[in-house]
Amino acid sequence: MDRELVRSLVDNPSFTEESIIFDKFAVVLFSFLEELVSFAKLSCSVFWSGVITEDMMLPSSIRGKLGGPSQRRLSSSLCTSVVEAITCIKTLAYVMRWCEQFRTDVLTNSAQTFLWKFCWKTITTPAPKSEVEAEICLASYEACAYALKDLGFVFSPLSLDLVTSTNKSFPSETDGKSMLDVFVSAFIYNIDNVIDGGQLARTRRAVLMNSKWSCLESLLSLPNYALRNGVHRNTCKSFFSDTTVTRIFGDLVGSLENAGEVSILPMLRSVRLIMELFHSKEMDLSISSSSGVTIEMMWLLVRSSWILHINCNKRRVAPIAALLSSLLHYSVFGQGHMHESNKVPGPLKWFVEKILEEGTKSPRTIRLAALHLCGLWLAYPNTLKYYIKELKLLTFYGSVAFDEDFEAELAENCDARTEISVLSRSLDPELVDVFINTELYARVSVAVLFSKLADMAGLDESTNRKEENISIIASGKMFLLELLDCVVNDKDLSKELYKKYSAIHRRKARAWQMICSLSRFVDLSIVEQVTSCLHTSIYRNNLPSVRQYLETFAIYIYLKFPSLVDQQLVPVLRNYEMRPQALSSYVFIAANVILHAKNETQFGHLDELLPPIVPLMTSHHHTLRGFTQILVYQVLQKLLDSNSSAASMSLERRCFMDLRYYLAHNSDCARLRSSMESYLDAFDPVKSVSPAGIFTNRVEEDEFECVPTTLMDRVINFLNDTREDLRSSMAKDAAAIKNESIRIDGSPKSSKILNSNGEQSVGQLDKELLYDFQRKITFSKNERQDSASTVLLDKRTPYESLLDMSNEDQLIDKLLHSGGMIADKLKGTRQQIILVASLIDRIPNLAGLARTCEVFRSAGLAIANKNILTDKQFQLISVTAEKWVPVLEVPVESMKVFLEKKKHEGFAILGLEQTANSIPLDRYNFPTKTVLVVGREKEGIPVEIIHMLDACIEIPQLGVVRSLNVHVSGAIALWEYTRQQRML
Repeated sequence: MDRELVRSLVDNPSFTEESIIFDKFAVVLFSFLEELVSFAKLSCSVFWSGVITEDMMLPSSIRGKLGGPSQRRLSSSLCTSVVEAITCIKTLAYVMRWCEQFRTDVLTNSAQTFLWKFCWKTITTPAPKSEVEAEICLASYEACAYALKDLGFVFSPLSLDLVTSTNKSFPSETDGKSMLDVFVSAFIYNIDNVIDGGQLARTRRAVLMNSKWSCLESLLSLPNYALRNGVHRNTCKSFFSDTTVTRIFGDLVGSLENAGEVSILPMLRSVRLIMELFHSKEMDLSISSSSGVTIEMMWLLVRSSWILHINCNKRRVAPIAALLSSLLHYSVFGQGHMHESNKVPGPLKWFVEKILEEGTKSPRTIRLAALHLCGLWLAYPNTLKYYIKELKLLTFYGSVAFDEDFEAELAENCDARTEISVLSRSLDPELVDVFINTELYARVSVAVLFSKLADMAGLDESTNRKEENISIIASGKMFLLELLDCVVNDKDLSKELYKKYSAIHRRKARAWQMICSLSRFVDLSIVEQVTSCLHTSIYRNNLPSVRQYLETFAIYIYLKFPSLVDQQLVPVLRNYEMRPQALSSYVFIAANVILHAKNETQFGHLDELLPPIVPLMTSHHHTLRGFTQILVYQVLQKLLDSNSSAASMSLERRCFMDLRYYLAHNSDCARLRSSMESYLDAFDPVKSVSPAGIFTNRVEEDEFECVPTTLMDRVINFLNDTREDLRSSMAKDAAAIKNESIRIDGSPKSSKILNSNGEQSVGQLDKELLYDFQRKITFSKNERQDSASTVLLDKRTPYESLLDMSNEDQLIDKLLHSGGMIADKLKGTRQQIILVASLIDRIPNLAGLARTCEVFRSAGLAIANKNILTDKQFQLISVTAEKWVPVLEVPVESMKVFLEKKKHEGFAILGLEQTANSIPLDRYNFPTKTVLVVGREKEGIPVEIIHMLDACIEIPQLGVVRSLNVHVSGAIALWEYTRQQRML
């Protein structure tokens, strides 16, 4: 009948809901629960029947003292009986748990009673006297571990009655004693006797140790399970005495250093449970006079735990999370002396320093530490003052290592998910969790932490939190001033010359991102100090991606403290000798202060700030001029009233009206403005200093440090594109003029000049020299002696003036001039292929590609930063190739726009990449107009760029190595394109 019911669960479509299926299975399992109890009693008799003397010959594979931990040193028949008994206990415990969980209307008293008796009998069995007895005892403890795990899950008031009624040696609830002390004391005493008895091989002792910690974890969990299942809280607190808990704690601490890998999780979980027990007893002095965990106990714990951690070969998620939640426990984290005492680090600070230092080499360690620490700091903000150094470390942390196994481990490992859930909850899951597997996670977590703290300090006005609010504000200001001091005085962060995307560039961006997120902590007591550091940084040379954060921070400060505008900002704007880059920043700051000021101060700011800005619209520096034009137009468009009649307007007003009209209708200004108006309209000075505004969700786009494209970058890119279009147009016009000026008469005689021997001489310039202007120019002896002997075959030849030249120098100058004209002419005959190498950052590869592009006369080479052209290593390898091939600056963030533009111009967009659909190079027919993208040296072409490609081509390979050097690959592809074009 049961078999038919199980079959119906699988075959009958009406039973598809999970709850119904579980209920049906519970019915089936409960139907044979009693039979299973009877069978378990019979099977477990092997544990108590005494040593069997027959058939004691061990299998040859486990003779001696060797053998793995899973190899039982028993005869085959006895081993079979023992394994059967363990499996039976495990099955009975799981079936009992299933029935209790999914069928509340059934009783599993008989199963619980048997399992508790079995556990009690196991821990009270005398110590074994031989290896066989020890192996049988070990097996019984393995079974006991399975039983206690599921008995704890179903532990209830009924279970408590069953325990005390079954075993008379247990104290009852009314005795006023700790009810599980006897059980736990007997368990520890007896299992330690078996471990220390010397009867077991070393590997088998390790197995028994794991069973010990698993059983202890289950026993220490009983108060939590009992409370969840309806047992009164006071009863739960009386399960263990202070003496027993302290004894277990000492046992754990003493064993952590030498713990096996399998035992790590149950031991750390046991530590966490003991910390909770200490805390509950400390909170209820009516039950216990315990003082909780002392600082001496914590020092022993953190040192032994740290040795355990560094001895682990692999950094698994579950053990790291368990270590953090056990040592950095909420019950002790709020105690100041655990962090620092008399300016000496306490045990918790010592451990945090160690774990973060080690975390710089382990991405998952520092990310899990950031998750847990930020939650604890939010709960106990009074501890932040001890961790300014650690907050800086988390701010500047950045590792290019990608933890590929992190998400897979969470998905596949139940222990990992369980331990992660025990850590502090994410402060802002919607924002922070997106970055969990990136280098940004630690920084985003700290930024969100201080945003939450600022909310707490500003919104909670209750008197009982006033002291905590003061602590929050003091910590925020301390951290802010520390970061500002770093960006001004640190050797690296204060540098003005650094490469784009370098380590210094990254650290600068990280520092200013965090400073922006701390802007809410600026008050009158520190604002002068803050603005002093701010102006120093603005005046220094910084890349736009860093400078935008300085500007955002300054806008927020001057909007918050409007009185500083007249005192600080206006005098700075009148310093027209300042660097154009710094002036551009101040123009942006001033314009946004005007645009976003409150109504009562807005027109005052307009009167103060607009006059010093307007002259900059005439700056000879094109970027500053264009930048100012955009911002002035935004201000005039929003604040200048156009309803008044021209007759009633003042001269000043009419000038501003005409200026706005010009900026609105001038085609160049309109094109410049249209490409970035959306950026200006969307700018929000308050949101821009919030974590959500700083760390927008661009993880999949592989953005640099989550930095958006700046307004200055947009202006520069627009001006560069405009200049490039202008140069292209001018080059075409110049080529047409030059072609007209060197046009040669079609007469066959006009192309030759003979020397005195009647041989063809200088007159061959149009056919030989002019088509290879780099060829060396030599003259015959007769030509050097007497140029007058040269005979012209046609007086109309363009080289008629050569007869009048009296010296060799004049002749050479003329030849070189002609060669220069032909060089210009040849520039217009380039192949129509552009190589895009913006993703490459290694100088030798870029220089080699430049040389290759020049050799094959490519239409252009696109790189991320043209400053690389001045690098000595680049020039050494390129051998002046960059002077003869057009080099375009296409930053990584502008690649999509560039490729889209070229696609609209009729170019085919190809990628040199190995993909599932790549076409072998020798089978692909290149279009005449081609853009070829090459990828990074290791990662290749990003996915978002691959999606834009018309095709991917790959170089067929016969060897073992996965790929060629990117320079070599590009050279091969360019030659194949050239070969195909020569055949047309």
